[in-house]
Amino acid sequence: MNIIEKQAYFYDNKNNFQYAEILIIENKFIGIKTFNENNVPTGYMHIFVHPNNRLFLDTIYCYDEFRSSGIATIISELAEYLLKDYIGYKIIGEYKPGQLSTDRNIKRSKEELDNKARSFYLKNGYQIIKYTDYLKNKDKYDYINSKDFINEDISDTIVAKKLKEKEYSFYEEDGIIYHNNYIKENIKRL
Repeated sequence: MNIIEKQAYFYDNKNNFQYAEILIIENKFIGIKTFNENNVPTGYMHIFVHPNNRLFLDTIYCYDEFRSSGIATIISELAEYLLKDYIGYKIIGEYKPGQLSTDRNIKRSKEELDNKARSFYLKNGYQIIKYTDYLKNKDKYDYINSKDFINEDISDTIVAKKLKEKEYSFYEEDGIIYHNNYIKENIKRL
């Protein structure tokens, strides 16, 4: 089992420095954790590699105080860059707009959480698919099947997208991954 650790540097939409710690267990798992310049965690993502050209999106999350800074979108872009060898695979995740236990003291309505989650997934190329809609319109969702709704039980709603060849907003140089918005002269090796 080949384990790879990497770092990535980027600025969020508010021009704040962010870095990502990346853990890759080859052909099994990709984990991304992001931090700001004060080493405060800002977000994370976990993806598991499954058989049959399938990737399971376990979690993508940005802590409440850092939302609306584009961090989750950049994490999603970074994940696609790291998954470029998996073009043609589908990413499937259970649709669960909610707060983490560490964000439980922050009160958000279910409607607000749902609206923000829907906006995020659609903006990042995912479809939000209800199981009942899938059963009625299987031809509309030609790259997924009923097994994609099964986790521990049948998921009511999933998010799904197929990885496609594209221009990436990240590149790697000397073992470090940079977002195109990052100015290397300002490099901070943490």
